[in-house]
Amino acid sequence: KKPNSYQIYGWATSGFRRMWNDRFVAQNSLTLPDIERRKIVYFPLHMEPEVALLQFAPEFNNTVAAIVWVSKALPADYLLVIKEQATGYSVRSKQFYRRLKSIPNVVLAHPSSDSWEWIRAAKFISTVTGTVGQEAVHFNKAVISFGRHQIINALPTVYHAESVEDVNKAIEILTKEQVSQTELARSRRS
Repeated sequence: KKPNSYQIYGWATSGFRRMWNDRFVAQNSLTLPDIERRKIVYFPLHMEPEVALLQFAPEFNNTVAAIVWVSKALPADYLLVIKEQATGYSVRSKQFYRRLKSIPNVVLAHPSSDSWEWIRAAKFISTVTGTVGQEAVHFNKAVISFGRHQIINALPTVYHAESVEDVNKAIEILTKEQVSQTELARSRRS
C-alpha cells in the first residue's frame, strides 16, 4: 500500500453512508404540504467538488457559506429549504445535515420530493450554479446566484452575489416583492 493512496475497498463505505444519510434526512425533513403556508426560499445542494462549481463558480464554491449568508439575511417569516441531490448522500457526513438542521430557519427537503415543486412554491431561489437557476427563470422566479460565470446572471431577475452585502441587498429587494411580473416574463423569454 502506497502512502496517501486509495484505501482498499474504500468505495464500500459510500454505500453505507448513502443509506444512513438518506434515512437520517428522510426522518428529519419536510415535504411541501408540511410548510405550504410558509414563505420559502429554495436552495439545492451541489456536489463539492463538482465540475459545474469549478467551471462556473471557481471564486465561490462553498455551499455552506452561501446557506449561512442567505439564512441570516432572511426575514423571520421565511424558511430556507435545502434539498440534497441523490448522489450527495454518499459523499457528505451525517454531521453536515445535523449542522444544517441546527440553523433555526433552515429545513431539509424530503429526499423523495421533486425539485420543481419546491421551485414553484418558493418566493425565490438561491443557488451557486446549475440548472436550478435556469429552471427558476423558466418558472418566473427570481434567483440569487453565487456563480459568477453563469449566463443567467445577465438577466434582470437574477442577482449575482459575491458578498454578504450583495445577499442582503438582493433579499431586501426580493422579500419586498419589488420584482415585477414584466421583468420575470422578460427574463423567461430571454
